[in-house]
Amino acid sequence: MREIISKEPWWAMPPRPGQDESELDWGWLVHYSEGEPRFEFIKERPTDIEIRNRKSCRITPSAE
Repeated sequence: MREIISKEPWWAMPPRPGQDESELDWGWLVHYSEGEPRFEFIKERPTDIEIRNRKSCRITPSAE
């Protein structure tokens, strides 16, 4: 049986240096349990609040 283990806002492509996260294409990274764990990217934009409150997929400031 396929169950969702986690579902997190995630970018479709990593940001370019200096790119603002508002310019990114967002979707959901879904982790399923079915036999071996499996991930799927669903191209459905999370809300701005869901993006801001995400736990992972953070943009780290570059050290200049």
